[in-house]
Amino acid sequence: MIRERHEYETLSKAPITEALIDIHVQLAPDTTIEELRAFYDAEMKAQFPKMDERMLSTGQIKLTLAQPPEMKVAAPRPDGLLMKSEEDAILVQVRLDGFTVNKFQPYLTWEDLKGRTQKLWRKYCQVAHPVKVTRIAVRYTNRIELQPGRDFKDFILTVPEIAPGIPQSLPEFGMRLVIPDESGCMAIVTLSSMHPNSNAEIFPVIFDIDAFRFVDLAATEEDEMWSLLDELRDYKNLIFFKSINPELLEKYK
Repeated sequence: MIRERHEYETLSKAPITEALIDIHVQLAPDTTIEELRAFYDAEMKAQFPKMDERMLSTGQIKLTLAQPPEMKVAAPRPDGLLMKSEEDAILVQVRLDGFTVNKFQPYLTWEDLKGRTQKLWRKYCQVAHPVKVTRIAVRYTNRIELQPGRDFKDFILTVPEIAPGIPQSLPEFGMRLVIPDESGCMAIVTLSSMHPNSNAEIFPVIFDIDAFRFVDLAATEEDEMWSLLDELRDYKNLIFFKSINPELLEKYK
Protein backbone atom coordinates (compact mmCIF):
# COMPACT_ATOMS: atom_id res chain seq x y z
CA MET A 1 0.00 0.00 0.00
CA ILE A 2 1.25 3.49 -0.89
CA ARG A 3 1.13 6.06 1.91
CA GLU A 4 -0.80 9.26 1.31
CA ARG A 5 1.76 12.06 1.07
CA HIS A 6 1.51 15.11 3.33
CA GLU A 7 2.93 18.58 3.00
CA TYR A 8 4.84 19.97 5.97
CA GLU A 9 6.41 23.35 6.48
CA THR A 10 10.20 23.43 6.11
CA LEU A 11 11.78 24.44 9.40
CA SER A 12 14.69 26.84 8.87
CA LYS A 13 15.93 26.11 12.43
CA ALA A 14 15.10 22.41 12.58
CA PRO A 15 16.50 20.75 15.76
CA ILE A 16 18.11 17.92 13.75
CA THR A 17 21.51 16.83 15.07
CA GLU A 18 21.86 13.84 12.74
CA ALA A 19 20.00 12.44 9.73
CA LEU A 20 20.79 9.26 7.83
CA ILE A 21 19.71 7.01 5.01
CA ASP A 22 20.44 3.32 5.57
CA ILE A 23 20.20 0.52 3.00
CA HIS A 24 20.70 -3.12 3.98
CA VAL A 25 21.69 -5.47 1.19
CA GLN A 26 22.50 -9.06 0.38
CA LEU A 27 25.81 -9.45 -1.42
CA ALA A 28 27.15 -12.48 -3.24
CA PRO A 29 28.49 -14.95 -0.63
CA ASP A 30 32.06 -14.65 -1.91
CA THR A 31 32.21 -10.82 -1.71
CA THR A 32 35.27 -9.74 0.28
CA ILE A 33 36.36 -6.67 2.18
CA GLU A 34 39.10 -6.20 -0.42
CA GLU A 35 36.42 -5.59 -3.05
CA LEU A 36 34.82 -2.94 -0.86
CA ARG A 37 38.14 -1.16 -0.48
CA ALA A 38 37.92 -0.31 -4.19
CA PHE A 39 35.18 2.17 -3.18
CA TYR A 40 37.81 4.41 -1.60
CA ASP A 41 39.49 5.57 -4.78
CA ALA A 42 41.09 8.92 -5.57
CA GLU A 43 37.71 10.62 -6.01
CA MET A 44 36.50 9.43 -2.60
CA LYS A 45 39.79 10.35 -0.93
CA ALA A 46 39.33 13.93 -2.15
CA GLN A 47 35.79 14.06 -0.74
CA PHE A 48 36.42 12.09 2.45
CA PRO A 49 39.98 12.60 3.70
CA LYS A 50 39.52 10.38 6.76
CA MET A 51 39.01 6.63 6.39
CA ASP A 52 38.96 3.82 8.94
CA GLU A 53 38.03 0.17 8.74
CA ARG A 54 34.88 -0.86 10.53
CA MET A 55 35.56 -3.85 12.80
CA LEU A 56 33.03 -6.56 13.62
CA SER A 57 33.36 -8.73 16.72
CA THR A 58 31.10 -11.67 17.55
CA GLY A 59 30.73 -13.86 20.60
CA GLN A 60 28.87 -16.88 21.94
CA ILE A 61 27.69 -17.73 25.45
CA LYS A 62 27.35 -21.42 26.29
CA LEU A 63 24.97 -22.23 29.14
CA THR A 64 25.23 -25.61 30.87
CA LEU A 65 23.32 -26.82 33.92
CA ALA A 66 25.35 -26.62 37.13
CA GLN A 67 28.22 -24.94 35.25
CA PRO A 68 29.17 -21.27 35.00
CA PRO A 69 28.46 -19.62 31.64
CA GLU A 70 31.21 -20.07 29.09
CA MET A 71 31.82 -17.18 26.71
CA LYS A 72 33.81 -17.31 23.48
CA VAL A 73 34.67 -14.12 21.62
CA ALA A 74 36.03 -14.18 18.09
CA ALA A 75 38.83 -11.86 17.08
CA PRO A 76 37.56 -8.63 15.48
CA ARG A 77 37.56 -8.59 11.70
CA PRO A 78 36.92 -5.80 9.20
CA ASP A 79 33.44 -5.76 7.64
CA GLY A 80 33.44 -2.33 6.03
CA LEU A 81 34.88 1.17 5.66
CA LEU A 82 34.06 4.42 7.46
CA MET A 83 34.76 7.58 5.46
CA LYS A 84 34.37 11.03 6.97
CA SER A 85 34.33 14.59 5.72
CA GLU A 86 34.50 17.04 8.61
CA GLU A 87 34.06 19.95 6.20
CA ASP A 88 30.69 18.61 4.97
CA ALA A 89 29.81 16.88 8.27
CA ILE A 90 29.16 13.57 6.49
CA LEU A 91 30.03 10.00 7.39
CA VAL A 92 29.73 7.24 4.77
CA GLN A 93 29.58 3.58 5.79
CA VAL A 94 30.34 0.95 3.15
CA ARG A 95 29.74 -2.53 4.60
CA LEU A 96 29.36 -6.17 3.63
CA ASP A 97 25.74 -5.96 4.79
CA GLY A 98 24.82 -2.52 3.54
CA PHE A 99 25.44 1.16 3.03
CA THR A 100 24.71 4.26 5.15
CA VAL A 101 25.13 8.00 4.76
CA ASN A 102 25.05 10.03 8.00
CA LYS A 103 24.65 13.82 7.81
CA PHE A 104 25.43 15.81 10.95
CA GLN A 105 24.79 19.45 11.72
CA PRO A 106 24.23 21.58 9.80
CA TYR A 107 21.44 19.62 8.15
CA LEU A 108 20.24 21.24 4.94
CA THR A 109 17.30 19.54 3.19
CA TRP A 110 15.98 16.08 2.36
CA GLU A 111 16.75 16.73 -1.29
CA ASP A 112 20.38 17.44 -0.41
CA LEU A 113 20.77 14.29 1.70
CA LYS A 114 18.96 12.13 -0.84
CA GLY A 115 20.97 13.52 -3.77
CA ARG A 116 24.31 12.92 -2.05
CA THR A 117 23.24 9.41 -1.08
CA GLN A 118 22.07 8.49 -4.58
CA LYS A 119 25.48 9.29 -6.08
CA LEU A 120 27.33 7.32 -3.41
CA TRP A 121 24.88 4.41 -3.63
CA ARG A 122 25.52 4.02 -7.35
CA LYS A 123 29.26 3.86 -6.69
CA TYR A 124 28.63 1.24 -3.97
CA CYS A 125 26.66 -0.84 -6.48
CA GLN A 126 29.53 -0.65 -8.98
CA VAL A 127 31.95 -2.01 -6.38
CA ALA A 128 29.86 -4.40 -4.25
CA HIS A 129 27.32 -5.61 -6.86
CA PRO A 130 24.48 -6.18 -4.35
CA VAL A 131 22.12 -9.02 -5.21
CA LYS A 132 19.14 -7.39 -3.55
CA VAL A 133 18.01 -4.76 -1.04
CA THR A 134 16.42 -6.17 2.13
CA ARG A 135 15.77 -3.17 4.40
CA ILE A 136 15.70 0.60 3.95
CA ALA A 137 15.47 3.33 6.57
CA VAL A 138 15.65 7.02 7.30
CA ARG A 139 16.54 8.11 10.79
CA TYR A 140 16.47 11.58 12.32
CA THR A 141 17.76 12.55 15.75
CA ASN A 142 16.41 15.81 17.15
CA ARG A 143 17.64 17.72 20.19
CA ILE A 144 14.69 19.68 21.56
CA GLU A 145 15.35 22.30 24.21
CA LEU A 146 12.56 22.91 26.71
CA GLN A 147 12.19 25.38 29.55
CA PRO A 148 12.95 23.97 33.03
CA GLY A 149 10.05 24.17 35.42
CA ARG A 150 7.37 23.71 32.77
CA ASP A 151 5.60 20.44 32.08
CA PHE A 152 7.22 18.95 28.99
CA LYS A 153 3.75 17.68 28.00
CA ASP A 154 2.99 21.31 27.15
CA PHE A 155 5.40 20.98 24.22
CA ILE A 156 5.67 17.30 23.23
CA LEU A 157 2.51 15.27 22.71
CA THR A 158 4.05 11.80 22.35
CA VAL A 159 5.19 11.30 25.94
CA PRO A 160 5.19 8.80 28.82
CA GLU A 161 1.99 8.77 30.88
CA ILE A 162 1.97 8.50 34.68
CA ALA A 163 -1.10 6.96 36.34
CA PRO A 164 -3.34 9.30 38.38
CA GLY A 165 -2.50 9.35 42.08
CA ILE A 166 1.25 9.03 41.50
CA PRO A 167 3.50 12.10 41.73
CA GLN A 168 3.56 13.62 38.25
CA SER A 169 7.02 15.16 38.37
CA LEU A 170 9.30 13.56 35.77
CA PRO A 171 12.79 15.14 35.79
CA GLU A 172 14.26 12.23 33.81
CA PHE A 173 12.63 9.69 31.48
CA GLY A 174 13.16 7.30 28.60
CA MET A 175 10.54 5.85 26.24
CA ARG A 176 10.72 3.56 23.21
CA LEU A 177 7.77 2.91 20.90
CA VAL A 178 7.42 0.80 17.75
CA ILE A 179 4.68 2.31 15.57
CA PRO A 180 3.57 0.42 12.44
CA ASP A 181 1.73 2.01 9.52
CA GLU A 182 -0.75 0.13 7.32
CA SER A 183 1.44 0.92 4.29
CA GLY A 184 4.21 -1.34 5.62
CA CYS A 185 6.31 1.47 7.08
CA MET A 186 7.49 1.04 10.66
CA ALA A 187 9.01 3.53 13.09
CA ILE A 188 11.02 3.13 16.26
CA VAL A 189 10.44 6.29 18.26
CA THR A 190 12.76 7.00 21.18
CA LEU A 191 12.25 9.90 23.56
CA SER A 192 14.71 10.51 26.39
CA SER A 193 15.75 13.36 28.63
CA MET A 194 19.24 14.68 29.19
CA HIS A 195 19.58 15.69 32.83
CA PRO A 196 20.44 19.41 32.95
CA ASN A 197 22.72 21.12 35.43
CA SER A 198 21.00 22.72 38.39
CA ASN A 199 21.53 26.20 36.93
CA ALA A 200 20.77 25.24 33.33
CA GLU A 201 18.39 27.42 31.37
CA ILE A 202 17.24 24.58 29.12
CA PHE A 203 15.91 21.06 29.58
CA PRO A 204 17.20 19.04 26.59
CA VAL A 205 15.19 16.11 25.20
CA ILE A 206 16.35 13.71 22.47
CA PHE A 207 13.57 12.81 20.02
CA ASP A 208 14.79 10.05 17.71
CA ILE A 209 12.68 8.68 14.83
CA ASP A 210 13.90 5.62 12.91
CA ALA A 211 11.46 4.94 10.05
CA PHE A 212 12.17 1.70 8.19
CA ARG A 213 10.71 -0.91 5.91
CA PHE A 214 11.67 -4.50 5.05
CA VAL A 215 11.78 -4.98 1.29
CA ASP A 216 12.79 -7.52 -1.34
CA LEU A 217 14.09 -5.42 -4.21
CA ALA A 218 16.69 -6.03 -6.86
CA ALA A 219 19.46 -3.43 -6.65
CA THR A 220 18.46 -2.36 -10.17
CA GLU A 221 14.98 -1.32 -8.91
CA GLU A 222 16.43 2.02 -7.88
CA ASP A 223 13.39 4.17 -8.68
CA GLU A 224 11.18 1.97 -6.49
CA MET A 225 13.68 2.10 -3.64
CA TRP A 226 13.95 5.91 -3.64
CA SER A 227 10.17 6.23 -3.86
CA LEU A 228 9.84 4.05 -0.75
CA LEU A 229 12.49 6.13 1.02
CA ASP A 230 10.41 9.23 0.22
CA GLU A 231 7.48 7.49 1.91
CA LEU A 232 9.59 6.72 4.96
CA ARG A 233 10.69 10.32 5.19
CA ASP A 234 7.04 11.38 4.97
CA TYR A 235 6.14 8.94 7.77
CA LYS A 236 8.95 10.34 9.89
CA ASN A 237 7.60 13.84 9.31
CA LEU A 238 4.08 12.77 10.28
CA ILE A 239 5.33 11.46 13.62
CA PHE A 240 7.47 14.52 14.29
CA PHE A 241 4.94 17.22 13.39
CA LYS A 242 2.03 15.47 15.13
CA SER A 243 4.15 15.09 18.28
CA ILE A 244 5.21 18.74 18.63
CA ASN A 245 2.99 21.43 20.11
CA PRO A 246 2.50 24.45 17.77
CA GLU A 247 4.00 26.74 20.43
CA LEU A 248 7.28 24.80 20.34
CA LEU A 249 7.17 24.46 16.57
CA GLU A 250 7.27 28.27 16.22
CA LYS A 251 10.75 28.19 17.76
CA TYR A 252 12.13 26.21 14.82
CA LYS A 253 10.53 28.11 11.92
